[in-house]
Amino acid sequence: MFYTEKRDGFARLGILELEEKIQTPAMLDGKILERFDFGKAPYAIKKIFPEIYERMKPKNEVAILTGLSAMMPREISEAFSEFRGTKAIFVVAFATPLNVSTLIYLGADLVDNLMAIAKAYNGSYFFGDLELSVEKLEEFPCSCQHCKSQKTKDLTKEELYEIVAGHNSEVLRQEVERCRILIAEENLRNYVEAKSKLSPELTALLRFADFEESNCFPRFRRSTLYFTSQESINRFEVRYFFQRALECYKPKTKALLLLPCTAKKPYLISRTHRLIRSAVKVNVNEIIISSPLVVPREFELLYPAVNYDTPVTGHWSEEEVDFVAKWLRKFVEKGDFEKIVAHVEGGYKKVVEKALKDFEVVFTAEGEILSESALKRLKKELECYENFDLFAEMFSHASRYQFGIEARGAVKGRYPDIELFWKERVARFDLRYGNLDVYGEFAREILKSGSYVVKIAEFQPSSTIFCAGVEEADEKIRPNDVVVFYNSQLYGVGIARMHGKEMVEAKKGVAIEVRRKSKF
Repeated sequence: MFYTEKRDGFARLGILELEEKIQTPAMLDGKILERFDFGKAPYAIKKIFPEIYERMKPKNEVAILTGLSAMMPREISEAFSEFRGTKAIFVVAFATPLNVSTLIYLGADLVDNLMAIAKAYNGSYFFGDLELSVEKLEEFPCSCQHCKSQKTKDLTKEELYEIVAGHNSEVLRQEVERCRILIAEENLRNYVEAKSKLSPELTALLRFADFEESNCFPRFRRSTLYFTSQESINRFEVRYFFQRALECYKPKTKALLLLPCTAKKPYLISRTHRLIRSAVKVNVNEIIISSPLVVPREFELLYPAVNYDTPVTGHWSEEEVDFVAKWLRKFVEKGDFEKIVAHVEGGYKKVVEKALKDFEVVFTAEGEILSESALKRLKKELECYENFDLFAEMFSHASRYQFGIEARGAVKGRYPDIELFWKERVARFDLRYGNLDVYGEFAREILKSGSYVVKIAEFQPSSTIFCAGVEEADEKIRPNDVVVFYNSQLYGVGIARMHGKEMVEAKKGVAIEVRRKSKF
């Protein structure tokens, strides 16, 4: 029996129940490997001789994935796609410290140390992501229990290989443990992107995986999104943000202000944007330009806009300019703007010029966006516009983005800790996840809509709802979504820990963490 405790995309923390409980992801070694049937035909043979593979494939309570070393990145990605489900996935004889984080990111729950041992007896010594030739080592550069700073010249070849096998296995085990921590922190993707740059095969594998659409990936996260490579813009959260924000964006003013991004998030509390707003009364729609994000001000408290970081060099590549310009134009075209004011310079100005080359744009910054003269020009261009309730629009846009519901009301609180009130508080921004948390009447409105709703059995939930208690779940639900659960007696608000389909299909595992509940 295998069940999921927490998801981070395809990767997950889980429990595998054999003779003992194994927390996954895990590295298996020793006698426990003897209880698995590895079959007589590796998965790699399936495309060549599918009938032979079906007859001779492994048969276990876990999904055994063998023969990956003979497969190309596209084939490996497709294999994982086929194997994903409620069973644990065991990748056999392939894991190394360099590739295991990517394997776990793709969905591997179990790996073994067979490749680590094979490489040891082939003279390879794992040193972080490097593989050193053991013949060139005078002493082991590691103080683990296997190495103990021994001189290699004092050892026989058999003793040497045995020590290296133990060391390699320990290095691999530590890497798997690191991945478990990263999944818990919802930070595995950043790590995998960094690792992928050390291998063309891993880079290709990650790119193929990004083509796959899946409800495993969350819209909202607690971790910072780092834009450090080309692969960063292919992340699900980035693609989803652009597509969904564009669907939900409803600009209202006749003028538009374009501003550069800031290091501090959310943008409105940054020194730069505070200084601009203290000098200029801004009562128009705004779009903030970053690389690679384009963020209408209404969405700045939503993930990933509320929690990301990107390298700032002052130099924009042509690829960056083209990508950001494409999305900036799409957002601008959603409005009926009579005036567009761009308070930008440098690479940001290049983006605006490329995106809006056939629009009339007024540029108000020359050299320094916070200079007295630049702020005076900006003030002059915006002085005749007023009556735009930004914070109310933030709630309206966020509720459409997150639940597909229009929510308006009175806004109270000090930004960014703002709350929406009807007769009572009904929503607030949760800055940890970059989404809306909901209460009372708003939760009941979501329940009426049928979206992001989970029907549970007739019991009184405590702090956690397990899959066994779930009867129905909206298939749009993703991990970390705010959901409304209910039965005939009560309803409540919680955080999904897996996607909706998995809640219904899995026999065990954590489906929802309960935040609050009420009686009808």
